[in-house]
Amino acid sequence: MKFKAAIAAILTLGLCPALAFAAEAGEGQGSWLRLLFFTINFSAFVFIVVFYAGPFVKRFFHDRASSIRETLTRLENEEHRAEEAAQQAAARQARLDSDKTALAEEMRAETAREIDRLRNGAQANAARIKRDAELTAAAIAEGAKRQMRAHLAEVATKLARKLVVENLESSDQGRLVEDFMQRLHREEAKP
Repeated sequence: MKFKAAIAAILTLGLCPALAFAAEAGEGQGSWLRLLFFTINFSAFVFIVVFYAGPFVKRFFHDRASSIRETLTRLENEEHRAEEAAQQAAARQARLDSDKTALAEEMRAETAREIDRLRNGAQANAARIKRDAELTAAAIAEGAKRQMRAHLAEVATKLARKLVVENLESSDQGRLVEDFMQRLHREEAKP
């Protein structure tokens, strides 16, 4: 096959210049010997080019075809990867909407839980403050009662001393004061 193609190329290239040369030549200027010489010369040139340059040309085109195939394969692979990445991006976009909705619901639920927790804490604090206020008021009232009893006892003691000093004799006074003081101490000891 290669040999036939080379012969066809040689004959085509060899005869075409001869036809052109024959067309230009005037009468008696061209000779068949000269045409044969050019044809043989050209055929030798083509043979040398094909024989020595043929493997390099063949290897060049083979390497070029291989690099083109590799490039096409690589581009097809990259195209598939790009399509997969586009599909993944579309899937992520679809998931993003659902994730956004889920996140919003989760935030609403967390906000509701936090509001309930704060409300319950505030109610507990209010109840504790009320209870503390009641206990403080009761303690203040009890302290005031004790102070009032102590003050009344002191005033009563002073008044009783004054009355005793003015109206009773010294023997009656001592006994009366002692008896009163014992009662007063018993009253102070009561809650």
